[in-house]
Amino acid sequence: MSPLEFAHPKATHTAPLGSARVAYWLVRSSRRSIGLEVSDSGLTVRAPLRASMANIEAVLQEKARWVLAKLGERETRNQQVPQIAWQHGAYLPYLGGVLQLHLHPAAPRGGELLAVGEQRWALHVNLPTDAAGASVRAQVNAWWLRHARAVFTERLQRFAPELGVQWSSLRLSNARTRWGSAKVDGGIMLNWRLLHFRLPVLDYVVIHELSHLRVMDHSPRFWAVVASACPDYARLRAELRQHPVPDWVV
Repeated sequence: MSPLEFAHPKATHTAPLGSARVAYWLVRSSRRSIGLEVSDSGLTVRAPLRASMANIEAVLQEKARWVLAKLGERETRNQQVPQIAWQHGAYLPYLGGVLQLHLHPAAPRGGELLAVGEQRWALHVNLPTDAAGASVRAQVNAWWLRHARAVFTERLQRFAPELGVQWSSLRLSNARTRWGSAKVDGGIMLNWRLLHFRLPVLDYVVIHELSHLRVMDHSPRFWAVVASACPDYARLRAELRQHPVPDWVV
C-alpha cells in the first residue's frame, strides 16, 4: 500500500485528506455527535443516523492532520509487528518473557510448558523437528487457547471478589483491535493474544472488563472502579497500546 493511501478492511467511503486518500468505515447509530476512531484496522467514523455526508466530510477535513498522524503511527506500528518462525527453536513473547518451541515426538500430546529460567519457558510440542510450519502453528495455537483460558479464568477469579462482581462466562477472541469486552449478563470476552504481555498488563484488561460489570461506560466513576484494583492502570494501558504483538500467520 502506498504511504499516501490508507484503507479500512470494511471501508464504505473514501475521502481525500491532505495529500492522502483515506478509505474509512462509516458506522451510523443513535449517537449525538460525529466521532473518529483510528485503530490497527484504519479509520472508523461513527455518526448520528441523520448526519449528512457534508457534515461528516467537514469533520474529516477539520481533523485531517490528527487522522493522518494517527494513521501514520498505525502504519509504523504494523511494520514493527514481529513474525513467528513456526519451527523447532522458535521464540514467542510470553507473559513479559520468552517461550521457546521444542519439537520432538516424545513430547506429551497437547504440549507441555516448562519454566527454564527467569522469564524463560520451553513449550514441548509432539511433532518431529522438521514438521511443516502450518502443523506447528496449529498445535501451538491449540495449546495456547487452552492455556489462555486457564490463565484468564484464574485472573478473573482473583479479581472479581475484590471488585464485588460476578462473571458468568468466558469467551476467547482473536480480534486484532479489541482486547476485551463485558456484557451485562456477566459474560466476559478476552483476547488470547494478551498472553504475549506482562502479567500486570493482562491483569489490567481483566480488571477493566470486570469493572464494566459495575459501570457499563467509561465515565469517571468507571475509572475509579478500575483504579481501586489497579492504581497504575494508565501506564499499563499505554503499554498495551504501544507494544506490538506477533503475527501468527504461517
